[in-house]
Amino acid sequence: MSVFSSPIIKWLAAGGLLAALVLAISGPRTVWEDKQAEAKEASPAYATRMVELIAAMHDYAQKQHDGFLFLSNGGTSLFLPVDGNTEENAKKLAASVDGVLAESVFFGWDDKAGKETPKEERGWFERTLGAAQDFSLPVFTLDYLKGSRHEAEAYAKYAKYGYVGWASFDRQLTTVPDEEPYAANTADVRTLQDVQNFLVLLNPMHYHTKADYLAALAATDYDLLIIDPYYGGAVLTPADLGQLRHKAHGGRRLVLAYLSVGEAEPYRPYWQPKWKQEPPAWLAARNETWGSYKVRYWEPEWQAILYGKPTSGLDQIIRAGFDGAFLDVIDAYLYFQDSQKDAKGV
Repeated sequence: MSVFSSPIIKWLAAGGLLAALVLAISGPRTVWEDKQAEAKEASPAYATRMVELIAAMHDYAQKQHDGFLFLSNGGTSLFLPVDGNTEENAKKLAASVDGVLAESVFFGWDDKAGKETPKEERGWFERTLGAAQDFSLPVFTLDYLKGSRHEAEAYAKYAKYGYVGWASFDRQLTTVPDEEPYAANTADVRTLQDVQNFLVLLNPMHYHTKADYLAALAATDYDLLIIDPYYGGAVLTPADLGQLRHKAHGGRRLVLAYLSVGEAEPYRPYWQPKWKQEPPAWLAARNETWGSYKVRYWEPEWQAILYGKPTSGLDQIIRAGFDGAFLDVIDAYLYFQDSQKDAKGV
């Protein structure tokens, strides 16, 4: 899950004016520096490129696994023709995902559990998520609470707006909650439209063995599990997924795998240590909050890490037997879009 800091600081860190000054002092650039400069000088329509990437991944996934699901996280503005986005993009994105999730719609603003989301931001969520609903997409919301003080209020808001919501007491998403799922449901769940409750668990290292981890997930009655596709550096297997396929008290459920499309994570198998000194052209600024790196997601080299090869993230997720993918950091396009505006003094 990503949080953006100041766009201009990120742009400088990615090599904007600072890189220009360094090059002026240090002389000729290396090959990789030339590639970095070329990537920075490109000015793609960032919203369009993100929508194109998701659409291409969707089409690819359907060829590998008919009915494979995509749940997008963030970037809800892409469902509206605003700020450079187009109606065509909105329609294409809606046709490429099966649902949308947004974090801290009501609580957990600024990465602070329990902090109320400002009224203006809540209004924007209502508008953009409403646009997704107009495309008949189910909307999921994940809020972060500090204790149970606002729990009833959060679930009342979910019901009011027609969201499938989860008010989590664990900001780091490390464990299965002690409490039972809200709106428990024993019926089969085969589409995101069927989901009445869900769990997100992205940091499973709290569980000392894979067996303990899978057993904890299997013992729940959540309609939808959103989990990391790895445990202990290895991709989960079809046999592992078989243990999670049904809720503890009956009924099929969905299991989606986390996949970041807008940031690279140094702890993933694809990461190469040399990138710290000589980053590839598609690698951009560091996200200091999470330790990941923004990526120029329109670059073919990054897209090949995402899908299209046996070692690509999406391909591994499909082979493991997941029902779909949870696409994170969709809003990366805003980082580049805002950085470009700052660079131009807009």
